[in-house]
Amino acid sequence: MKRQTCALLLLFSGSLHSAELVLKNGQILKVDADFGQASAMAVDKGRIVAIGDESDIASHIESGTQVVDLQGRTVIPGLIDNHMHLVRAAQNWQQQIRLEGVLDYHEALQRITDAAKKTKPGQWLIASGGFIERQFKGRPEAGFLRTDLDKAAPNNPVYLQHLFDWGYANSEALRLIGVDASSPEPMPGLLLDNSGLPQGPVTKRAQWLIEQQIAAQQAEDRLAHGRQALLDLARSGLTTVVDAGGFDTGDSLYTPFEQLDAQGEMPIRLFYMKQVIPWDKGERTPDLTRLDGVEFNSGSAFFRPVSVGEQLMLAVQDSAGRPAQSSDEVKAAFLKNAREVAKRGLHLHLHAVNDQSINQHLDAFEQINQDYPLAPLRWTFAHVDGIKPNTIDRVQALGMNVAIHSRPVLIGYRFVSRFGAAAQQMTPMKTLTEKGVLWGLGSDSPVVSIYNPFRTLWWAVNGRMVDGTKVSEQSVDRRQALIAHTINNAKLAFMEDELGSLEVGKRADLLVLNADYLTLDKRKIAAIKPVATMVEGRWVYKSGALDQ
Repeated sequence: MKRQTCALLLLFSGSLHSAELVLKNGQILKVDADFGQASAMAVDKGRIVAIGDESDIASHIESGTQVVDLQGRTVIPGLIDNHMHLVRAAQNWQQQIRLEGVLDYHEALQRITDAAKKTKPGQWLIASGGFIERQFKGRPEAGFLRTDLDKAAPNNPVYLQHLFDWGYANSEALRLIGVDASSPEPMPGLLLDNSGLPQGPVTKRAQWLIEQQIAAQQAEDRLAHGRQALLDLARSGLTTVVDAGGFDTGDSLYTPFEQLDAQGEMPIRLFYMKQVIPWDKGERTPDLTRLDGVEFNSGSAFFRPVSVGEQLMLAVQDSAGRPAQSSDEVKAAFLKNAREVAKRGLHLHLHAVNDQSINQHLDAFEQINQDYPLAPLRWTFAHVDGIKPNTIDRVQALGMNVAIHSRPVLIGYRFVSRFGAAAQQMTPMKTLTEKGVLWGLGSDSPVVSIYNPFRTLWWAVNGRMVDGTKVSEQSVDRRQALIAHTINNAKLAFMEDELGSLEVGKRADLLVLNADYLTLDKRKIAAIKPVATMVEGRWVYKSGALDQ
C-alpha cells in the first residue's frame, strides 16, 4: 500500500494533464498532518491530483474540465462512521420514520402523518430508535399516545422503538398481534387504558410480537432499501460506514450490498466487521472457522471486510453498569478465541464498555501480545464509556486504539442517573487525546444514537445530549473532533493511505458544507448540512445550492 501510494504521489505531483473536475474559491480543510487549508483542488479519475491555491491547479484546467466555484464554502474530507448497525436497519429502511433531532412532539407526529400519506395502507411504518422521549417538547407524560398515533396514521400499523427498552404502537399495530378491545389483556404487564388497550409504551412481549409481524412483511426488494439507506447517509455527510453486525445479523443481510457493489451502484463505501457468531443458524457460540478464506482489507474499495467484531463471545458482553462474566472458564475461552484472531493477523474491534471488563480483556491481550504484537493489528476497543485513566495507560502500552460513539447524545442522562458526578468524566475523549491514544468517532446508530455525523461532532465538541442537557466534561475542540471522524477512522480501517484527508493521490471523498465548520458557533454544529457529497470523484448528492 505504501509503495503504491508513493507511486501515485510521484505520478500526480509531476503531472500536467487536465483534470476532470476542479473546485476553486473555497476553504478546503485538508485534515492532513498540519491541518492545512487550501482554496482549490483538482480531481481526475476519482483521485486528487492537485490541491493548493488557484495557481497550483491552473495547469489542470482545459476545455473539458468542469470548474466549480465554491463561492467561499467550506470543504472537508468525507466523514467516516467507525461503528454503525446499518445492515440490520437497512432491511426496511424505506418504511422508517426518522425522528432523530426532532425536538417537538407535534412535529414528530407530523412526520408520521407525512410518511403515512406516502405509504400504501397496511404497510408498516417504523422508527428504529434514534430518539428518546425527553427530547420532545410538549409530549404527554406517557410518551407517544396510542390515540395520537392512530390519528397520525389511521391506515397503517405504526411502531416506534425507544432505544432497546420499549416501544410505542398504534391500534392497527396492536390488532395485528391480537390485541384489541375484545381481548383487553392477552399478555401480562401491558400499560392499559380504560378501553383495554395500551395507551403508552408496550412491553417486551408486545414488542417481540410486533417485530415478528414486521419481519413477516419485509419488502421483497431489499436492494432498493439498501440503496436508499446509503443515499440517505450520503446526504447526511457520511462517505464511509463500518457496519458492526451485532445481534441477529445474519450473512444474508449483506447480500443486497454485495449486489450493489457488483453492479457498481454503491454511492458510499460500506466496510464491515466479520462476525464469528453464526446468528442466522440460531447459535450463540463463536465459530472462528467463519474467518477461513475471508480476504480482509482487499478487493472492492466500496465493500470489504476490515475487522472481526463487534462480539467475540457473548459471555463478555457488558454494559456501563454490568461487567463481563469473569469465571475462569470464560476467561480461558476468551483468551483462546482472541489468540486465534491475533494468530491469523486480523484486526479485532471489540465491544467493551465497563472498566472492569476492559481490564479483564487487557489481561488476556497482554499475554497474547508476547507472541503476536497487537499494535500492527490495530486492535480496537469500542464504546469504552466507563474506561478509567489508568486503564487507558494499559491500552496505550499495547498500541491499541479506541472507537468512541455518540451514544451519550441520547443516553447520557442514564449515565448521570447511575453514576452521578462521575458520569461527566465518562466516554473520555479529552483524556484519550491528552494521553496520545488514537481514537475515532462513530455513532453506534441507528437504535441507540443518531446517524447524522454533524450531531456526533456537535456532541463531541459540546458534551451535551440532544435535548441540551450537559452530560460530559470530556469534550474536545472541533479540530480534534473532525480528525477523529475522518483520518483517525481511516486508520482504524487500514485505509489512511486512501481516505480520511484531502491530499494528492488520495481518493476524492469530500463534503461541501453550508456553513464554516471552524468558525460557526459550536452550539450550531449539529445544524451543518452538506450541500454536496462526493465519493471517488463523483457527486453522490448535490443540492441546487452548489450551482448558485
